[in-house]
Amino acid sequence: MNSMLKNHLKLVLRKLKKEKVYSFVNIFGLTIGLTAFLIIALYVKDELSFDKGIAKYDNTYRIYYEHKEWGIRGRLASNYLEIVGDNIPQITRFSRITNYNNPQLLTVGESSIYSNKVLRVDPNFFEFFNFELKNAKPESVFNNSSTVVITTELAEKLFGDENPIGQAIEFDKKETLFVSALVEPAEKNSSIQFDMLRYDEGLFSDGFDKSGGMTVMTYVTLENNARVNEVENLLNEAKTLPVYRDFLEGQNFGIFPFENQRLYAPYPADYFETNSISYVLMFIAIGVSVLLLAIINYVNLVTAQAIRRYKEVGLRKVVGASRGQLVAYQFAESITVTVISFCLSFALTERLIPSINTILDKEIKLEYFSLDFLIWVLIIGVAIGILSGAYPAFYITRFKPLTLLQKNTTTGGKGWLRKTLVLFQFVTSGILLTVLVIISQQMNFLKSKELGFTSELLVNVPLYQDSVRSYQTIKNELSSVSGLESVSLGGFQPGSKMMTSISNSSDRKAEGSISSSTDLVFGDNNFLETTQIEVLWKSPHFRTNEFTENQVIINESLARKLELLDKPDGKRLYRWNDQVGLELVAIVKDFHLQPLKESVNPTSIQYLNDWGTRNLLLRLNSQNQNEVLAKVGESYENIFNRPFEFHYVDDEIREFYRKEEGQFRLFKVFATLAISISLLGLFALTIFTIEQRRKEVSIRKILGASLKRLLLMLNREYSILVFLAFIIASPVAFYAMQGWLTEFEYRITISPFLFVGIFSSFLVLCWLVTLSQSLKVTRENPADTLREE
Repeated sequence: MNSMLKNHLKLVLRKLKKEKVYSFVNIFGLTIGLTAFLIIALYVKDELSFDKGIAKYDNTYRIYYEHKEWGIRGRLASNYLEIVGDNIPQITRFSRITNYNNPQLLTVGESSIYSNKVLRVDPNFFEFFNFELKNAKPESVFNNSSTVVITTELAEKLFGDENPIGQAIEFDKKETLFVSALVEPAEKNSSIQFDMLRYDEGLFSDGFDKSGGMTVMTYVTLENNARVNEVENLLNEAKTLPVYRDFLEGQNFGIFPFENQRLYAPYPADYFETNSISYVLMFIAIGVSVLLLAIINYVNLVTAQAIRRYKEVGLRKVVGASRGQLVAYQFAESITVTVISFCLSFALTERLIPSINTILDKEIKLEYFSLDFLIWVLIIGVAIGILSGAYPAFYITRFKPLTLLQKNTTTGGKGWLRKTLVLFQFVTSGILLTVLVIISQQMNFLKSKELGFTSELLVNVPLYQDSVRSYQTIKNELSSVSGLESVSLGGFQPGSKMMTSISNSSDRKAEGSISSSTDLVFGDNNFLETTQIEVLWKSPHFRTNEFTENQVIINESLARKLELLDKPDGKRLYRWNDQVGLELVAIVKDFHLQPLKESVNPTSIQYLNDWGTRNLLLRLNSQNQNEVLAKVGESYENIFNRPFEFHYVDDEIREFYRKEEGQFRLFKVFATLAISISLLGLFALTIFTIEQRRKEVSIRKILGASLKRLLLMLNREYSILVFLAFIIASPVAFYAMQGWLTEFEYRITISPFLFVGIFSSFLVLCWLVTLSQSLKVTRENPADTLREE
């Protein structure tokens, strides 16, 4: 047995060395396919593992509400469960989390850093979520409101090698907090990410009553046999208990599994980053496709090569080789190629993972001693080797020796298996190419769509509550800086959202009264000039640079909802419990401050106040931008005594699609690889097919066939297969991408001409691959070819 295996291996290596082109195509194709599949499998595993490290994750839920106007939000009134919890015995415990609206300034000695991952939590946070504390007990880390827990990474940044326990941190220039414990940073596959955790005593208990609308992320654990629908019903039945029950009118509560919030979250926007299961399914599809294409490539080439091995197999049978030995040899060949490809794919994956992690912001690892790895190597590896060698092993060896010896090199049947496999390759490539083009067009559309304001050269400078009295000072000082076209204070910030309600009547229950929830933006008298939002209508006496606190500007969506587009003159709009109202002075074109996955909501622009002033907007000219920002930074630090930070609004908008862009880049690479594998296989098959038809071409040339007719004859089969492939692929790709595009409120329209263009492009690619070899054989001297035969 050992000698037979050694002999088979020796023959396989000799064959691979002799047939270099086919060996390279087989090994290269399988290597690329296996590498792509392995990377995608690691990505999918990571996405599916989100939040699985949390204790009792499978029985933990997050409460959300759905409002008829506001949509779905993943938050709950802060003290709602404290009030109604006794009426819902199925909830065994709960824990709440909320974030700050702005990054917080953390100062230790002379060093200061901003962090946008500071969370306020319940004291039972570490008992509810089992993040890894360092030398501390979960129940003792939040003794009072002045204690915080920080990650070991943040501790290193703030304290270096010094022990941080008990050390003071100046928090946002207004209070001193003390480090009570350290915690290991959350794994990348945890939805909950943080730098610092603090317990603010009393914040959740009466925060809603103080602010009139504080909502927080609320997580609950249910009894083991609790029914979700019963809990949801009890949550909704208890809405009449809180003193703020009027605010809950129109809200319908639900609970959502914590383990699914990464991929299936029903709320469109969240503080914690989410993903979509559609992307994961898309990557699963392309991973399987790339691997299948690589396997099909191998099977096609081995099948084609098998035709001229008939006589070799016949001679072996004549000299005494059994069918079992011939089958074993063929499997030895396919498994050897697979093993070589496996080794190369692991080496490639190891080198590519750091780049993949950078693109996707992940911590994917290739664990060689894990169960997943052993399954991958032993089961999938052997399966691929057996699958690849099955056809030639059992098809060729079933013939009798005399039959094999009588077959000439042009025999091999009609090749239905080969054509079917090639058709499958082309169908898969057609689907991937179509998906790639549609995603590319949608991403370009997102980048180029008009947002309703001019984002170019617009800079956002965050402001903080400790400097309320200095806002106007900084604006006045910056107004004289050369290179600044305009300066505005307010709350115009991409991605930020404040909400309120507004009505066309002080009595919301009066006949003809129309009320609407609205997104709320605060601005000053330079708001319209700085943002360059288009004004559709303005009151005759209104000057945009004279906007005041008793006036309101609305967008066209709100004007349409309040039925004010036709006759807005002299109208007043009323906030909640407002009997005086605000004068409507202008209607502006709809503008986008949220990702284009969301539609533009009715929006009101009101004059700024202390709590609504979130940022400073700067309109730069195109000259000396760095010098201008340096002057702004100097003034900012002198007035506020804070490190200066700024963001170009264009960059903030691109951040909306950072995750999608990273995943699209990865998809583009793998889709290109899949298509390349198909074309590479087509190239190798063309070489072999044309080699088999050299005699036929020579005879046809002698009989007077033209070059055009010969080229058509040699390439007709693959052209027909490409045409059939796109007839199959087009509706499949259209259906799949229509579903994906529905995630975007604003999206491209898929045109029939798109499929025609893609089909034509792929056909041209196939011709480029096949024509070079076709031209080569048609230019040969027929006499030389026939003499060889």
